[in-house]
Amino acid sequence: MPKRIFESLPDFGFTRQQLEILHPRLQVPQFVYVSGPAGGGKTTAALMLAWAYFQRVNRPFRADGQDMTTTQVREAATAHTAGILFNDMAAPQDYMKAGYCLDCRMVSFAIAFDGPAIARQAYAYLLAYLPGLASRDDVTVIAVEEDPEAEVERYRVDLLTS
Repeated sequence: MPKRIFESLPDFGFTRQQLEILHPRLQVPQFVYVSGPAGGGKTTAALMLAWAYFQRVNRPFRADGQDMTTTQVREAATAHTAGILFNDMAAPQDYMKAGYCLDCRMVSFAIAFDGPAIARQAYAYLLAYLPGLASRDDVTVIAVEEDPEAEVERYRVDLLTS
């Protein structure tokens, strides 16, 4: 069965309340960590959010963060020329790159396969790699998984803001 094309964030599975929380948060430097099981919609959610945010402020974003070197990430973060969408937070250096983005006060997105789509568990997992996030208010954790109860392809979204 072909994948469904989502026309909006609510169509994907974000609630209006979640979008009301996310809208002002994505207008300022922010680290958005999207977590969930394999095939659970993480990449789609991150791309939709990145597109919605960067289209609104007319800035480019990069979807190749994992392929960038730490020097390239640092340069992009310092210059504030783009947001960075990390395709996969699979290795310690990927978390280090995310740390550069946070230190440079830019918007960056990270996608991680953490298993259960529960935002609080994902945040605890993230803190194991970046413990300095515990005292920050610029982190949003989104856990995504397929919604088995939906009649059409749709996802469940759990949101945690620090």
